[in-house]
Amino acid sequence: MIESLRRSLEIAPVMGNFHPLLPLCLTPDVEVAASARAVAEELDDLARHSKRPILITEYDPRYADRFLVEQLPNCPPGELVNQMLPYRLTDARRLLTHKQIAQRIVTDTLKNRYEVVAFMLVDGLSYEDTKDWAERPSPCFIDGPSITYAKNAQGHVLPDVGFPGIVGQPPLARQLMDVGLPHSRGYSYWDRVRNDVSAVLFEGMPLTKVSSITEALQTLAESRLAGLYLQIVREGTDGMAHRRREATIQEIKATVEAIHDDFRRLTRLVAESGVRGAVYLTADHGILWKNQHQFTLLPDQHAAHTRYTRERPSSSQHASPFPTHNGNYYLYRYPYIGRNIRANDSGIHGGLSYWESIVPFVHVEVNT
Repeated sequence: MIESLRRSLEIAPVMGNFHPLLPLCLTPDVEVAASARAVAEELDDLARHSKRPILITEYDPRYADRFLVEQLPNCPPGELVNQMLPYRLTDARRLLTHKQIAQRIVTDTLKNRYEVVAFMLVDGLSYEDTKDWAERPSPCFIDGPSITYAKNAQGHVLPDVGFPGIVGQPPLARQLMDVGLPHSRGYSYWDRVRNDVSAVLFEGMPLTKVSSITEALQTLAESRLAGLYLQIVREGTDGMAHRRREATIQEIKATVEAIHDDFRRLTRLVAESGVRGAVYLTADHGILWKNQHQFTLLPDQHAAHTRYTRERPSSSQHASPFPTHNGNYYLYRYPYIGRNIRANDSGIHGGLSYWESIVPFVHVEVNT
């Protein structure tokens, strides 16, 4: 697939309908353009322009006789995305990023006049795990360390990393209040008193600590949903990654299927309310599973974390810098690690890879 496209790009610009991750598989010399018209105008300009391969990520029938046309809507192999990801970060940031999700939900709510919004935040779930779901998840790029949260030297939770970066500032509940959802309700395994990350995620909204998603759904089934924003944190594959020495493919699949089942149950519950609305799902990061990858330990690194560091690495080819409110975090590129994996961990995250940095974003409308 990619080789055929590459040969076509050497002949002329190529336009068509492509999977959002396909541009991330291309070598750095390929320019990715969003508009066929803009490319045509540049090529027609008398001013000198450089000769280079160009992929146009829209199909415009007006230029079908001028540019080559290919249709590649299927997700490319994760290994290809992973190989070029460090060199195509500009294109990765053209995807929906975790920092843009809150604004996306607010915009959807305002445009479609949703009367109820439910949002499931999953702790650990890769896009690769969900790409075949019937809900057709979109790939979302974690534009920073692929972790649940981070703190600065003063112990304050960073607003742009992990879950806090997803709910945004001011928190999503408050933003939705301004566009017509006056009430909000949160459910989590952790309370705000003993967990300062929960305090940030659920700022300004009632929070109920639950032992399971089933408990939250049972409570919601007896509630009036009109005018309500629901925010639910659910454990994903992260718990298995950090509490198990080994995790089999079957166990991982079972965990992902349980997440999918809960999302579908939440969607049915909202649909059965008869209220016009939407249900969303995303994750804070994905997982690199220990028994599925071969890692390279950097001999000159003594990082506090396996897949990222706060110190500038001695070699830039091993890590990519990502700015945060607390300065740069240097994310190790695949397959490098800065320290040995803990014996009780079956998976790791925090760095830059297809499996850690690309998570699902699911949006399902009901009663519209």
